[in-house]
Amino acid sequence: MFKSQLVLFLLFFVSSLLAQVSGVVKDSLTGRPIPYANIWIENGDLGTNSEIDGTFSLKAAPHQFLVFSSLGYETKKISASQCQTIWLQPKIYELQEVVLEKRKGKNRVTHGDFAGINLNSGVTNTGQDEVHIWGKWIQPHEKIRKHPYLESIEFKTRSQLKNVIMRLRFYEVNSEGIPLGDLITDEILVTVQKGTRLNRIDLSIYQIKIPEEGLIIGFEYLKLEQNKFEYFYTVQGEKGRKKGKRYEPSIVGFFPGGKNLMILNKDGSLRRSYGTVELAVKLNLID
Repeated sequence: MFKSQLVLFLLFFVSSLLAQVSGVVKDSLTGRPIPYANIWIENGDLGTNSEIDGTFSLKAAPHQFLVFSSLGYETKKISASQCQTIWLQPKIYELQEVVLEKRKGKNRVTHGDFAGINLNSGVTNTGQDEVHIWGKWIQPHEKIRKHPYLESIEFKTRSQLKNVIMRLRFYEVNSEGIPLGDLITDEILVTVQKGTRLNRIDLSIYQIKIPEEGLIIGFEYLKLEQNKFEYFYTVQGEKGRKKGKRYEPSIVGFFPGGKNLMILNKDGSLRRSYGTVELAVKLNLID
């Protein structure tokens, strides 16, 4: 009895230290709001995203620090007690010598065609409050080396909501498949419709050339109000129904698969490899 009371007291004490931190993320040069910025507690997994108007809300203790990042901007860390308006500075990229390669653009091939495969699995964030990115390591082989340009990708999603927004990320890797950073800094947002859908994303304008070591395709769900799906469920042996939530969509895959599924942190670093679920992703390549 004493132990139960102590646990309840500690939970109440910890929760009482947390406060709702609200603010808005803006571009320091233009003053415009920055939508879909990543926001998380330093040295932790809890976080959120800014809404389309740049506003955000997150529970944190006053002594904790929040990290703010967005593609094309410098990452910023600030105390939770001072988060009213967060000004992010656009990154300045140093111009480097560019070696232009002439694309042949005549021959097209596919890699990872999942037609005819029983798509009996996938990944979601149900019951997970931490923020992360699902990643699939595309390992190099002869077909990719001969057709190194990524023209488009296809993947399947499931969603209980319409007009869900997710973000695609592309990461360079080393020979062991460890992410080294974003391969491109363009914001690639995908709108996903309700139900089970095949998504085909045209990437030709980005001129993505798959490096010798391959790359990681990141599927980043965004913790936005329009993406939040609330539901009720029951627990065996307990009375009443509990309320749950998740952020759509789910990325469809199959089991068993390879060993190239991983979880990445919002800064693109590797958190861990994850089982043998294979995400159903088709690459359309061109030479």
